[in-house]
Amino acid sequence: MKWFDLAVCPKFSWPNSLIEIPFEGHTLVLQPRRGGVPEEMELAATVSVFDPNGVSFEVGGTVASRFLSRLAWSNNGGAVELFSSGSNFPDRPGRLGQGYFPSSGWAQVRPWDLIYLPAAQGRDADLALGLFREGLSVNSLPFAFLSYFKVLNIVHGGGKAQTAWINSHLHAIQYPPALERLRDLQKREPDVGKYLYEAGRCAVAHAHGTPLVNPDSYVDRRRMEDDLRLVKELAALFIEKELGVLSDSSYWERLGSDKSLESDLLQKVVQEDGRIVYKPYESR
Repeated sequence: MKWFDLAVCPKFSWPNSLIEIPFEGHTLVLQPRRGGVPEEMELAATVSVFDPNGVSFEVGGTVASRFLSRLAWSNNGGAVELFSSGSNFPDRPGRLGQGYFPSSGWAQVRPWDLIYLPAAQGRDADLALGLFREGLSVNSLPFAFLSYFKVLNIVHGGGKAQTAWINSHLHAIQYPPALERLRDLQKREPDVGKYLYEAGRCAVAHAHGTPLVNPDSYVDRRRMEDDLRLVKELAALFIEKELGVLSDSSYWERLGSDKSLESDLLQKVVQEDGRIVYKPYESR
């Protein structure tokens, strides 16, 4: 097959028309969700990977997922993979029906003028971005918490090392909701890192011992919701400080003074035939 087609449910604004994006030696095409009558004719938002020489499900699925993880990182929103298919059209990707799969509640917007798409930074950074997207996307507070916490585990294998890293970086938390939760915890927890590891990471991962997180407990769910704001910021901080992938805000803040960062920036180009393609950014 020439196209690997993946239906997605983005948790951020999606382009309202077809666009082409280069990524890791492949051409990726994003299609908007399209409404239709009758309902069964509605089309899902899709990401398609093209290779004129043929692409397998394994390669296409991996490339599409890696791309979504980078796009989710730069947009700070999840991207849920729904289902995949393959097609052999010579000049366009496949079109996948929406059916009864979930669709995004976010608006579809005009294609972005610029896209910050972090380049591959190595295995650890790739894994971290995948776990971060998982945390942004999964419909479970405890599992989202665990996905974010696993980012720290990429470098620090033991609980003591993870706890120490957390405690040494709490001063860098700036996002107001996360900072509010941190200050609340500091009033009653002498060791915030230990608390997040034992009452969060371990309590979610295990169902034997104390503490644990009971999915039927409203109290546990509320605590997870509060703690999630903090652990998400810690995971993002870890990805930026330890693995070298700038957050969206840091990227745009530094771009003006560091021209080397332009290699991670794509700009929209409208072709003569009306196609919207993205190319490496060129300074004027």
